[in-house]
Amino acid sequence: MGIRIIKTSSYLPNKIVDNLYFEKILDTSDDWISSRTGIRKRHFVGDEEMFDLIRETIVKLDLSQDEACKIKTIIVATSTAFHAIPNLSSQVQEEFNLSEDTYSLDINMGCSGFVAGLKLIKGIIKEGEYALLIGVEVLSKILDFTDRSTAVLFGDGAGAVLLEHCEKDSFFKSGTKGNRDVLNYGYNSPKLYMEGREVYKFAVSTVEKSMLEFLQQIGIRKGDIDYFISHQANIRMMESMAKSLGVSMDRFPSNIDRVGNTSSASIPILLDYMNKEGKLRPGDKILMLGFGAGLTWALAYMEW
Repeated sequence: MGIRIIKTSSYLPNKIVDNLYFEKILDTSDDWISSRTGIRKRHFVGDEEMFDLIRETIVKLDLSQDEACKIKTIIVATSTAFHAIPNLSSQVQEEFNLSEDTYSLDINMGCSGFVAGLKLIKGIIKEGEYALLIGVEVLSKILDFTDRSTAVLFGDGAGAVLLEHCEKDSFFKSGTKGNRDVLNYGYNSPKLYMEGREVYKFAVSTVEKSMLEFLQQIGIRKGDIDYFISHQANIRMMESMAKSLGVSMDRFPSNIDRVGNTSSASIPILLDYMNKEGKLRPGDKILMLGFGAGLTWALAYMEW
C-alpha cells in the first residue's frame, strides 16, 4: 500500500532578485554565485505574508468540491513560521472550509520537511481519503544580508501536492545526525546561520550512503529510477550525488537557477514545474531526497 500524487501546484512571489543585486551590497559577483551554487535568481516576498503564499498555491491546485470534501489530512512543512499558535495547517482548514474531520499539523525539519510529510501521510491516510501537503518558506526575512555565504543562497516560495491512498507500494527512510551548530536560526544566532562546507559534507556522504542503502533495502536498482528529485540546495551537491550513483544529470532535474534554495518548498516547487512541463509520466519511478537542518534527511520512493 502507498500514496500517489494526483495534483501539484506552486507559487513564487513576484519580486525577483538576481545575483546583480548582491553585487551591490556584498563582496561577491554573479559569476562567483552561479559557478559555485548554480543560482542565478530567486524570489523574495514584498508585502506578502507566509499565509499569502500558502493561499495562492492551494488556489492553484484548483480543487473540485469532491476533492476538497475528501481531504482528511493537512500537513504544512516549514521552518520559517513566524508564530507558533495557531498552526498553519489549521488555518488552511478554516480558510478553505475543509472538513472538520481533518488531521492538521505543521512539521519543522528544515529542508527535509516535505519528504518527511509524505512519510507521515502514508501512515495516516485511509482508502478513499485525500491529503494536502504544503511546503512553504519565507527565508528572506531571516537572512543576514552581510553574510555572503548564506544571503545569496535562499529564496521564498510555496508548493503543494494533493495525495491519495493507492495500491502501489511507497517506501520511506529517514535519519537524524543531530548538530545544533552548523545550521540554525534562533538557537545561537538571530539570523540564519550555516556552515556551508559542513552541510555539504553531510549531504554528499551521509545522504549518498543512505540512498544506496535504501534502494538495496527496497529491492530497486538505481538504474530503474527515472528521476532523483533532490532538495534544491546546491547544483554542485546534486552533481556529486549523480556522479557517485553513476547516473546522468538528466535524472537529477533542477530549477535552482531560477528559485534558489527554498528549503521545505523546493521539492514541491520542482515537482510542479516538471508536472506542468509534462516531464512526469504515469508509472515513472521517483526517489525524493530531502536533507538539512537538524541535521536530518528523508527519502521517499513513489511511482507517479
